[in-house]
Order: sequence, then C-alpha cells, then structure tokens
Amino acid sequence: MTSQAPSPDELSGSSEVAIVGGGPAGFAAGIVLARAGIDVAVIDGATFPRDKTCGDALSNDAVRLLAELGAREEADRAPHAVVDRAAAVFPDGTRIERSYGEPGWIVSRRDLDDALRRTFEAAGGRFVEGRRVAELVRDGETVTGFAGPSIAWSARVVVAADGYGSVALDPPGPGPARGRWLGVSATEYWRGVSFPFGAGTCDHFFEDDLPLGYGWIFPSVAGVSNVGVFLRADAYERQGRRLSDLLDAFLARHADRFRGAERVGRRRAWSLPLAPRPVPVTAPGLLVAGDAAGFVDPFTGEGIWQALRSGIAAGETARDAVRAGGLGPSLRERYEAECARAIGAPSRRKAQVQRALDLVLRGRLYRLAPVRAALRMGYQRQSVDHTKSDPGRRDRASARSGIHA
Repeated sequence: MTSQAPSPDELSGSSEVAIVGGGPAGFAAGIVLARAGIDVAVIDGATFPRDKTCGDALSNDAVRLLAELGAREEADRAPHAVVDRAAAVFPDGTRIERSYGEPGWIVSRRDLDDALRRTFEAAGGRFVEGRRVAELVRDGETVTGFAGPSIAWSARVVVAADGYGSVALDPPGPGPARGRWLGVSATEYWRGVSFPFGAGTCDHFFEDDLPLGYGWIFPSVAGVSNVGVFLRADAYERQGRRLSDLLDAFLARHADRFRGAERVGRRRAWSLPLAPRPVPVTAPGLLVAGDAAGFVDPFTGEGIWQALRSGIAAGETARDAVRAGGLGPSLRERYEAECARAIGAPSRRKAQVQRALDLVLRGRLYRLAPVRAALRMGYQRQSVDHTKSDPGRRDRASARSGIHA
C-alpha cells in the first residue's frame, strides 16, 4: 500500500495491531503480522527514506533474518559491503582475526529501513509517516492506543519499537537507560580509507582510552567507510573527556588508515540502551521490542539483529493475541521468556566477556603469549557470539520461527 502522506490535520485511525517506530524491530513485527493477514499499521515521525545514525553493521545472522522476512532482495539492491572477516586489535598492535562462514553486511540505515518498509507495505501493511507519537493511551492499566501532536490511534495490541527514549518508558515506566545500561557512541563517514588487511574486514580496536568499549573502521560502501567509537556510559563519564575528543584521538592513532582520505558529512553521536536491562518488555496491551526494550549488545553495541529478532517475536505474539482475542498473561509471559532466552541470557554472557577483557586491557595482559592464545581461541570460536550464524542454530531458529504463518 502507498504510505499515507502527513497533513497538518490530526489523523485518527485504528488497527488490530499498531506499531510505534519504523525501524528494523517495528517493520519486522509488521511484516510478520501483515503476512498473517492481521490489520497492522506502523507509525513513524519521520518521512521515508530517512537517515539514521548507526554503525550500519549487520551480522550474518541478521542478514539471514532479512531473508526469512522476505526483505533480503530489497536490501540487496541498495549499496552495501560484504563482510567476511573481523579483527580484534590491541594497543600494542596484536591482531586477532576470524573468518565468517557466511558474510555479514554493511548497509546504511536509510537503505535498510526503507527496504523493510517496502517489504512491509508489499505484504499489505499500512505505513503512516510524518506523525510523531508522544504518549501511550490507556484504559486503566491496559494500553489501548497512542497519541501525538497530529495523531490519535487505537489498537487491540500496541508494539513500541521506537528506540531509545521510547514512549513505553514514559511514566509510569522506568525512564531512559543510564550508567551501565547505556552505551554512547560517535561516528562519521570517511571516503578513501585504506584496508591493508582486506576490503571485507571489520576492524575493532580495543584501546586504553576506550574502556568497556572500542573503536571501529568498517568496510566501505561505494568508497565510504563508517568509523567511530563506542563505550559504556559509566566508563565514559569516568574518562572526563568529550566523546568527540575520544574519536579525534582514535583517528590520530590510526592516521595511516586515513592518509589521503576525506571526511564525508558531519560527525554524529547517539545513545544505545544496553541489554540485559531489567525493565518490563510487556504490559497489558503492550509489547516492547528492539532498542525501546534495551536490547543492544552490551559488548559490541550491535542492535540490528536484536531488533529484528525481538520484532519477529513481537509480531508472532501480537498475531496470536489478535487470534486469541487479547494479549493475555500467557502470551506476555511467552514473549518475555523468548526475549530473555534469545537476547537477555546471551547479553549477560557478553557483559562478562567485556569485564574480563577490560581486566586484560588495564593489566596489559594481552602482551603475554598465553593470554594472546586464549584471546585468539575465544575470539575465533565465536562461542558467545549469538548473532553469528552456524548451521545448527539456523536449523533450530527456523524450526521455531512462525514468520510464514
């Protein structure tokens, strides 16, 4: 269906399921629902296509989820880089590489989210753009819709997939993430970056002034590379330095990679709500997915796989709620358990790895041969990297998935 153009007049509407936020989580949920024949609408405050600040990296399992959603062909038409290798680089130059059995991608959020939008609309979903949602509407404790400056909408089930600062976090919610539950990041684009270890390699630099974080140089898309720094907010606050200064220092340390390169566009910063933040992901009439639920990987800052995965689960749960006549306690508990299993538990393990690596960095233990061997073994095994595909996990995930129902 064609997107509804914004107008200065208030838009009133209703649907069986309404989704706040046109990102990977929102459109993933919407695609599941539209394919199941459910009347579903996605509402977003922006007009598409639109830019979105991000690291732009999709793990190979995120690419697989795009395929399951029927959006891979749409996304494949957009400019993107194929990522077949990654490297962890330490302050003394120690470099540990690994290869992916299946490649991941680098693709801009402008192109990725618009590909998901087109897939959603092709499946029969309604997309309402240019309408900002400001608050949820409740009947007692049950969410029955939402409202904004130019929109009022009612639904049997609402999915909040509107990212950091979600309407689901407003009173009586817990509020935006802070401290250990928040990541901060700064990024910019550079044309002409050199890749001495291969054009398809994602480089992650674990450095002394980026505790509980890292810097990155990602493969170029049409000659332009995404470059940035990420660290946990509590570690950042202890640094006492501006995020922009940390990015400048990172660029200076790796000046050889930028010799002859030029910056494209402006520098941007953004916040990442980290998992497994102990906040409710359901309420009567409401499911929360993606960044809105605080599902970003605490170690890597990755959020697209988590958004797609939780969006699919939210779509399946909302589909079953419509068919059952309501989002009852058993369906809410099922969604909470699925998010805890697929995202919460792995995120706790990743946070433990992050703390261990911080000790290695602060003690400069990476200079010791046995420690380097252990780092190499752990990195190359990918045993805690739940967003990277392996055939066994693919088969199990496909067996669980109901997105074609």
